[in-house]
Amino acid sequence: MDLDDWVPMRWPCGPLEIEREKRREGFTAREAEALRAWTEPGALDLVAGTPVNCLVVTWAEGSAGDEDQQRALAPLVGAARKRGLSVVGWVSGTADLRRAAGAAHAAGLAAVATESRDPLAGFDVLRFRKRGIGDAAAAGFLGDVEAVWPGMRPLNLEKGIDAISGATSRPWIDSNAWYVRLARSLLEPKVLWLSFDPPDADQPVAADAYLQAIADTEVGGARWVISLDPWLRLGLSEGRAPARETWARIGRGLAFFRKHAAWAGRLPVGQIGVMSDYAGANEFLSFELVNLLARRSALYRVLEKRRAQGTPLEGLDAVLYVDETPPERELARTLYAFAESGGTLITPPAWEERGVPDEGAGVPRFRVHRYGRGRLAVAREAFADPDLLAGDAELLTSHRRDRVRVFNLGTGQFHYATTGDGRSGVLHALSFPTPYPRGQMTAWFRHPWREARVWTVDSQDALPAGRTPVERGVEFHLPAPPVYCALEMFA
Repeated sequence: MDLDDWVPMRWPCGPLEIEREKRREGFTAREAEALRAWTEPGALDLVAGTPVNCLVVTWAEGSAGDEDQQRALAPLVGAARKRGLSVVGWVSGTADLRRAAGAAHAAGLAAVATESRDPLAGFDVLRFRKRGIGDAAAAGFLGDVEAVWPGMRPLNLEKGIDAISGATSRPWIDSNAWYVRLARSLLEPKVLWLSFDPPDADQPVAADAYLQAIADTEVGGARWVISLDPWLRLGLSEGRAPARETWARIGRGLAFFRKHAAWAGRLPVGQIGVMSDYAGANEFLSFELVNLLARRSALYRVLEKRRAQGTPLEGLDAVLYVDETPPERELARTLYAFAESGGTLITPPAWEERGVPDEGAGVPRFRVHRYGRGRLAVAREAFADPDLLAGDAELLTSHRRDRVRVFNLGTGQFHYATTGDGRSGVLHALSFPTPYPRGQMTAWFRHPWREARVWTVDSQDALPAGRTPVERGVEFHLPAPPVYCALEMFA
């Protein structure tokens, strides 16, 4: 298998899918017919001319209907192979993995995918798992079954209430990009697939929302197993124009990121190093911390504690040591030296407070000391609230040290990465829907990039971005932000 080249898509069809969907409220006979129709070889015309080249089908779940499902899929699998499409069978529930894999091999499937950890020899298996690092080993393939639909989380407002104001007034943004970065840093999989479905809604999901889902996955170097909402599946089966337009937009989004596949190899620019073992008792806080830093579009770098002694800290402005358990003596010496040489070291309570107290630090949850050319910030109480900790980390690092600022993005996120030699970079900007007109977007960089160009999914060619030198950096001017755009910079 050459998983690098696979662009996967969930292909729901057959008796098992029909029985499963019957449990969903509002399921109709027309939808049942659509699920049956997708078993027909002619349905594969849908993916012709798109980057999709791998179909993920329901194969076995340990029920009496498994054999009927596999028989129903036989013509589809044969037709897919003739078209050069790979087919992967999803094995779930109480299905016997070895038996299901044997049937898949005999039917011509390329692999099976499963959450099962049962051993399997003689056939390729794509292992999906729940999030967590502690019991996972590095592997060529990693599948994530706890991914979420990206975007602003809708509010379930009570009758008569049309708005909610919180302490921060920030809308909650669901994203998987932070976990993609975390998994790629710690487990270093060659290929990472995310499995998540569109939200269950009373109307079709907008084309822009699908584009957001693709972009949120791809900017970190992962692949989404494309999954269509029931309305879109039905509309495509019946040949409706709006459904075809949405599908065309999905195809353009997939093609865009295949065209720019090299961007996945860019290195995220780090400003705050987040150090933890990311496992056991430290998993929740460390995971949620990098999630929240990403929500703020903060520049961070994942530092795994067990490998930290050999990890260079150059280029970081701050290191946040998350775990309550103190580091080994040699690592502690390295971290204190980082602060003494000009960085900011942020720690839980009970660390030795070195240097001169800085009474004007303005971060009341920490005792801040000037230490050498840098600073040491020791928490007054144990870390508990990851949102407060993320905000404090940014304040302690100081926005005066920002590497990038984006203006007029609205509610959204951006991701900044560069090549190892620093000769080029890319800024991914994801903007979420708003009822208000958008203005021109501006991106400021401390690094004096010589030129830049703007890429959008719906444009074949890039547009030059206006450049303005400013104090301590350079600005590039972009048009009003669409759902997603990328600014590619050159030194």
